[in-house]
Amino acid sequence: MTEHHQVSGAEILNWNREESPLIRVRIPSDTVPGGLALAMVPMFVKWQSSPTGFGADDYYIVQNVNIVNNPVGNVLVLATLKVFAASVESVQFVAVTTKVKGRDTPFGHAMLRFIFKEDRRPVILDQQGIPLTNDSEVSDLVLSWEAWRPPEASFDPLKGLDPATYALTPRCSVGAVRCLTDSLLNRPWHCYTLNLPDVPHAHDEMLYSCFALADAVARQTVSHLIDGRIGRGQKLFEDYADASDSDWDAIGEYSRGANLPEDPIRDVLDGKISYQLLERSCITMALLSLDWGNHRIHRRAGLPEPKRIQIAPESMPSFLSELVSGERTPLLLRIPAALHWIMHNQTLVVGKAPKMLAEIGMLERRMGRPVRTVYDNRRTTPYGGLLDHVIY
Repeated sequence: MTEHHQVSGAEILNWNREESPLIRVRIPSDTVPGGLALAMVPMFVKWQSSPTGFGADDYYIVQNVNIVNNPVGNVLVLATLKVFAASVESVQFVAVTTKVKGRDTPFGHAMLRFIFKEDRRPVILDQQGIPLTNDSEVSDLVLSWEAWRPPEASFDPLKGLDPATYALTPRCSVGAVRCLTDSLLNRPWHCYTLNLPDVPHAHDEMLYSCFALADAVARQTVSHLIDGRIGRGQKLFEDYADASDSDWDAIGEYSRGANLPEDPIRDVLDGKISYQLLERSCITMALLSLDWGNHRIHRRAGLPEPKRIQIAPESMPSFLSELVSGERTPLLLRIPAALHWIMHNQTLVVGKAPKMLAEIGMLERRMGRPVRTVYDNRRTTPYGGLLDHVIY
């Protein structure tokens, strides 16, 4: 076992104060205070430096994006990216399947992949906030919700049934970096392109909604680590204002009426449910993000209410739907109230997420069937053949 090196809280705060941190991480050893892997630190959006809107000059400053991952050298690089707000070409739901004895299983991981227009690609920034010399652009980003663990600790599904075991971290990676990781683990990608309303900036709105939810949960997770939980009347970060009393009252009303199982963990262990029942799930969070974004796209365009993704026991409650209908800045200010529901009412999603998306019309179809592209990444990747990129 590698001896761990804990990065101090002061160092982390100094990085966060920088406009565009660039950090080289030793994967098996570097930890944050409390022992969790620095390599799995969540992404953050620097909202105060990110102009709102979908104009040509609007963008997000996104920190802690994994731009390099060298498992042989045991290092990765977390960088800051400038992501243009009006830039998304398409969005994919990616089901990453786990192989056992060479065969795919229904188990695995869920991610969201954002593919950008060629002339509006995200730019990697150096520590002075200037695009990297020579090759600063990336073609796609992958957003992945994961169980935050200590270095060299594997995910244990049974332990994951206990909501106290793992922290929830939304990680953001350059697509090719994430693809390399799954290639080494022999995990194919099953990519489904989303079918969004044909209105201006639909794909850009989805990116914003996913960034907003990921950033908010990242802040909630970090606040737990420093023992600063979101509470009534408490303000955690300068980017967010306090939730109103009416928001908290609505949360209480919904929580009392929610149709939750009495003992979800017991139900799983008794075999009543075919997959894990987690308060934090890669699939649940990906679907919640898509549900929220789709609802917001319809509201902004004045379209009829969309069908909701039926995330058991229910999808987003009505008061959360109201949050996604307003302007972007008020949404950010009121998001702590939404988090209270999200963090306490996530439950099982049966491992057939693409079918759930197809049933409400959110996947592109060909001849009546959802379009799926499979990359067995040890042979073919979305970025070409692996051997085409090796210099030896």
